[in-house]
Amino acid sequence: MTVELDAGAALGWRAAQHALGGAAATGVVGIAERVVATRAWPPEVAELAFAIRQAEPDRGAVGRALEAGELVQSYAFRGGSYVFTPAVAAVLLAVRTASRVWETRRWQRQIGHEIEDWEPLRSAVRERLADGPATRAEIAAHLSRSASLAHLADTAASGSGSDSLYKPLHWWGDIAFGPPREGVSTFRLLRDDPRWPGSLDVDDAGREAVRLYLRAYGPATAANLQYWLGEGLSAPRRRLTGWLEDLAAEVTEVDVDGVEIFVLSSTLDDIRAAAPTSAISLLPGHDPWVLGPGTADPRIVAPQRRALLSSGRATVLRGGFVVGTWRRAGQLVAVEWFDEAGAVPRAALEDAVRQLGRACGSELSLR
Repeated sequence: MTVELDAGAALGWRAAQHALGGAAATGVVGIAERVVATRAWPPEVAELAFAIRQAEPDRGAVGRALEAGELVQSYAFRGGSYVFTPAVAAVLLAVRTASRVWETRRWQRQIGHEIEDWEPLRSAVRERLADGPATRAEIAAHLSRSASLAHLADTAASGSGSDSLYKPLHWWGDIAFGPPREGVSTFRLLRDDPRWPGSLDVDDAGREAVRLYLRAYGPATAANLQYWLGEGLSAPRRRLTGWLEDLAAEVTEVDVDGVEIFVLSSTLDDIRAAAPTSAISLLPGHDPWVLGPGTADPRIVAPQRRALLSSGRATVLRGGFVVGTWRRAGQLVAVEWFDEAGAVPRAALEDAVRQLGRACGSELSLR
C-alpha cells in the first residue's frame, strides 16, 4: 500500500531541514551540511544564504571557513563554483567525473591539448601549488617553463579554455579555489589537505549523493534527482537510475497529491509528523532552497514565475513556496508580492525583513 504524505507537511519538514522560518543555532559548517551545496558567486550572496539561516548571523564566516579549509569551493553544478563541506565535496565531485567529458574531442579542442597531456598537467599544477595558492597567471608562468606544457600557458592564464583546463582538476580532487587575492581568484592544493577524504568510487559516491539529496530536499521526484545529478553534475541517466535502484532498501516511494515521490525511509516518520508552516523567509538569489529542486518544480515555484527566478531574483517564501521577490535599496527592502499569493501578511513580512537585517548586519525596513 502506497504511503500518502501531505504536501504542506512535506514542505514544512524540508524548511526545518534548511533552518528556514526558525534560524538554526549553528555555524556555517552545520548550515552547509543541511543544504548540501551553495552557489559560491558572488561571495556576498553566498554569505547571505548562510547568515539568513543562523539565529546569530556571523558575517564573513563563510570566507573564514574556506580559508581554514572547513569548507571547500570548487567547480560543480553546471560549471559554476559551489561551497560545501570537504566530505560532501568528495561525493559530488566524484559524481561529476561519471561523464568523463574531458576525454571528448570537443573538450580537447577547447583547451588545445591532447588526452595524454592531462597527467603531466596535473603534476605540474600540483607542483606549483605545493608552495601555496596561486592565480591562473602564476600557474601559467610555471607551465611556460615546461617544454612539454608551454603550449598550454596562454590557455591556463586567461584564455577561453581556461575553465575547461582547470575544472577536471577540481573534479579529481587535485585543487580547489583558494582565497582571492585583491579580487583575483586563486587555486589551492586540495589533495594534501588533511580534511580531504580523498577520491571516491563513482558508484559509491552516486548512491551517497542520492542520500544527501533526499535528506536535504526530499520528498523528491525522479525529475528532481535528474535535475540535480543529471543536468547539474552530468551524471548519465542510466547510472542515476541504477543508484536509486541500489538504494531500494533505504528509499520509500510515497504519494504526495497524486505524484509518486521518493523519501529516505529513515526520515519518513518525521515527515509524516511534521506540520505545514506559514513562515515568511527572504532569501537571496540562487538560494539552495530554489536551486536544489529547480525552478521547474511547481511545488516550489509557480510555472508562470519560473523565468523570473531563473534570472536570479531574490525570493520571498511563505510556507516554502515562492510568493514574491525582493530587492534592497539602502536601508529599505522593496517587496513585490505576487497577486496570486493573496493578501500581504504585513506583520510577518516585517519580521522577515528584520531577520534579513540581522543577516546583513544592518537595520532594514519594509517599503
